[in-house]
Amino acid sequence: MSVLTVPERSYNGRINAIIAKHVSSLAEATERTFSLGNESRLRSLLTEAGFVDVQVLAKRHSFKLPSFDAYYGPFERGGGSTGQALLSLSKDVRSAVREAVRSSLEDNGGPVEIEVEFRIASGRR
Repeated sequence: MSVLTVPERSYNGRINAIIAKHVSSLAEATERTFSLGNESRLRSLLTEAGFVDVQVLAKRHSFKLPSFDAYYGPFERGGGSTGQALLSLSKDVRSAVREAVRSSLEDNGGPVEIEVEFRIASGRR
């Protein structure tokens, strides 16, 4: 199986986590999305489910985009569930979310890099 680790290492999870700060009803769903990202918890759940020889690996990948707008624009235009959540916000909150995401990526007007991390787990039954 593969699971996301933390919002800051997910392509759109960082945006969802920032939206959840403004929309409390999304906070629980965002937490659930990353609830298996902890290696020891994931390993424990598989072992408790009867799997043996459990292995958990972390895999990372970086997406390099030419600009912050190239990354954020599709979400801002309503792309995916993240974009739909953005569109449901007031203009002021959308602006605050955009700036928080921009800051989290340390955007300086040039290319941005989005690092993602997955845990890949396997075992035998």
